[in-house]
Amino acid sequence: MRRNYKFVKFEEKHIEDASKLAFECYLEECSHVPELPEDAKMQELKEYADNELGIAAFENERLVGFLCCMTPWDNFFGTSKGTYVPVDAHGSILEDRKRIYSRLYEVAADVWVKNGILSHAIGVYSHDQDVINSFFWNGFGMRTIEAVRMMETISNKQSQSNIVFKELEKERYAEIHPLRNGIVSHLNKSPMFMPHKQASESQFIKYISESDRRYFVAEDLGEVIAYIKLTEGGESFVGDHESMINIQGAFMKAEYRGSNIYTDLLVYMITQLKNEKHTRLGVDCESFNPTARGFWLKYFTPYIFGLTRRIDERISTFYE
Repeated sequence: MRRNYKFVKFEEKHIEDASKLAFECYLEECSHVPELPEDAKMQELKEYADNELGIAAFENERLVGFLCCMTPWDNFFGTSKGTYVPVDAHGSILEDRKRIYSRLYEVAADVWVKNGILSHAIGVYSHDQDVINSFFWNGFGMRTIEAVRMMETISNKQSQSNIVFKELEKERYAEIHPLRNGIVSHLNKSPMFMPHKQASESQFIKYISESDRRYFVAEDLGEVIAYIKLTEGGESFVGDHESMINIQGAFMKAEYRGSNIYTDLLVYMITQLKNEKHTRLGVDCESFNPTARGFWLKYFTPYIFGLTRRIDERISTFYE
């Protein structure tokens, strides 16, 4: 028997039940990815009630699903206004989940497009196939991956070389500049097609001075040939857990690839980090970056996929 749902604007009075539903969905993912911390703290949902862009689904008086988005901004994945749905800003009961999400998006997208929001992105749990399929059938494609591993040593046959691995001293951070421009050039190319400008050395120095980060590097004869950038915060509420530290940048010069040096660098870094408070290591990358995807998924378990859809801008001519 087909179930009947009522869809209404997400309001502050829905927050308590919605938060419980979102956390239940997270615990489902924890059952698939035991590396995840079960006590991770989700964000407050009040801002999503305040922006009046979210939708709640009810069966009789029971909240069965909700879908909220961030306040939109311009030039999101292009020149249009866009928004993002964090993984803890949506949820649904398990029964009939695929249909609930499809209807939630249909109703929410109507509101978003009427407000000129044409780029839509959402974080979904990587093992929730019903949700992934629902958004796939609604025109979304994959863009990003968030993954995690426990801070355990990787079994690795070390490369035979004179490469030195170390944590880079802060006064030497400027030496990362040419490698940072290297990843920009890499991401501009096929199949990534991510338009970013190269930074001057002064721009890069300003960039590294604006937030806390750490760099672990590989050196050949004193020259930095590869790096891994670490930050305390992550891309989702999971990455902000006290047990997590996150990889948010990485690159190695092309001529050294295929030598196992990068795995050696990761092994070295994990060995050093095991002596610290962090017990989990997170990483995120673009799913359409085959170099990054191929490396990180050897050692990390994905738990969030970032999906995106861009609406044809010409719809504004026909849709009211």
